[in-house]
Amino acid sequence: MTDPEVTTDVLIVGAGPVGLTLACDLARRDVDVRVIDRADAHPVGTRARGVRARTQEVLEDLGVIAELIEHAETPIPTRFYDAEGRLVREATIYDPPPVPGAPYPGSLIVGQQFTEAALRGSFESSGRRVELGVELTDIAQHHDAVTAMVRVGGELRRIRARYLVGCDGAGSTVRKRARISFLGETWDDRQRMLFGNLGVDGLDSTVAHMWATGPGGMLTLYPMPKSRTWFFTAPLPPRSGPDDAPITVETFTEAFARHVAMPGVSFRDPVYLSVYQVNVRMVDRYRDRRVFLAGDAAHVHSPAGGQGMNTGIQDAYNLGWKLAEVITGAPESLLDTYEEERMPIAEHVLASTTTRSKSWAGSDTMRVSGRIVEAFQGRDPFADTSQLGITYRGGSLTVETGEPLKVRAGDRAPDARGVDSTTNGDVRLFDLFRGSHITLLIFGHGPIPQLPPGVHVHRVLPAATRRDPSESVFIDETGEARDLYGVEGDGLVLIRPDGYIGLTTDDPKTSAVAEYLRKILAVAPPKPTSPRADR
Repeated sequence: MTDPEVTTDVLIVGAGPVGLTLACDLARRDVDVRVIDRADAHPVGTRARGVRARTQEVLEDLGVIAELIEHAETPIPTRFYDAEGRLVREATIYDPPPVPGAPYPGSLIVGQQFTEAALRGSFESSGRRVELGVELTDIAQHHDAVTAMVRVGGELRRIRARYLVGCDGAGSTVRKRARISFLGETWDDRQRMLFGNLGVDGLDSTVAHMWATGPGGMLTLYPMPKSRTWFFTAPLPPRSGPDDAPITVETFTEAFARHVAMPGVSFRDPVYLSVYQVNVRMVDRYRDRRVFLAGDAAHVHSPAGGQGMNTGIQDAYNLGWKLAEVITGAPESLLDTYEEERMPIAEHVLASTTTRSKSWAGSDTMRVSGRIVEAFQGRDPFADTSQLGITYRGGSLTVETGEPLKVRAGDRAPDARGVDSTTNGDVRLFDLFRGSHITLLIFGHGPIPQLPPGVHVHRVLPAATRRDPSESVFIDETGEARDLYGVEGDGLVLIRPDGYIGLTTDDPKTSAVAEYLRKILAVAPPKPTSPRADR
């Protein structure tokens, strides 16, 4: 039996952190969006637990960071042991030094079930809900829409959408039905990992524990009091035959005994148990006409450095505003910039996590632990695990005229603290950026260019300077904003809805701003705009 078609603007397949991030971003832009997932219940367990610095900024913009902080684990020391069980090093690895322009320099350790619950709650507060037990079976593309065939309780139904986004993981049905290649390798004989949450007796729960085990990686036990459980990872030996034995508490007990000679430690009360098979793969394209891929559906890699969920969330954050603008009339070519910007990032993540994984392997605990500490203290030799340094420089959505500033078009826009001229209260640049709009910062007293509706304009001025009381002024009391952005005289900095800089210029009279906006917004006659605190 096939029901009549149901229509929507965007259909998201997969209700993990990536799909939910995209759903929240589209919902706040008043885009008609549906989220389906084949699971019958929302999953539990720690799974992806490291919410990196840039991801925290994204989640602040989406209004859920406070809830995640509430569920975040308190940073604790990690003890590193050698193969004989001797303590080699103790360090607090998730508490790095402050980073200028970054309100969240460190990582939040949060069970993925809490991350998903926060995003899901935000999405459902818009009057929508995640549809569980809905399995995608096929897709058909048309010149103006996509038809998704889904199975619900044994019945086939159709959902017609203007666009479809696959956020359905490494085994993505969307990717397969769109016939998009998933190129790379599976580390069958090199690395398989046990992942799980369970109770532990006989270990100090005020610290985390890591043992160097040789080529397969580290065995770790990390207490998660907010989840009332421990997160356990351990390498498995290469398969010698079919691997269909069930994963039980005994599997983890045997893995611990195989690698760690420590009597008196026992395991109980499993919450989530799984085998993680390392794949290093990515797609050859992020888009097939009206079908897009994001997160693990587009790229998978070693877990070393905790980049998977964070990279996927940034995929969704990059795509969301572009879909919304095109749906409301922006040029279709804007959607081509999703692959242009995100594919090089995925390539870099695959390369850096593979190198990092090999670097972290081995039984030399002093060397391995040193590399792990470096990675999360901002000194990783392979890549910035905070993802604050991700840039889209040189892309088609970057424009620079005049003398380059300290920040460049394509870079993440840094945060700074100042005073709001309309309230005389403390304010951050991120407060001005928060929301679905584009922001134009005008440093100095230059004229305001003609702008279409919806662009928020704020002048940035030192404390001791004249200002127009009708304008929204960010009073840069300490000079932090001018220093971070590297503006010496007058200048304009245009910030995209995803917090990246689209345009910089030191010439306020340039037509570059209007020309840039025509590439990313629905065409509309510009009109003079006065700076307002329209937040």
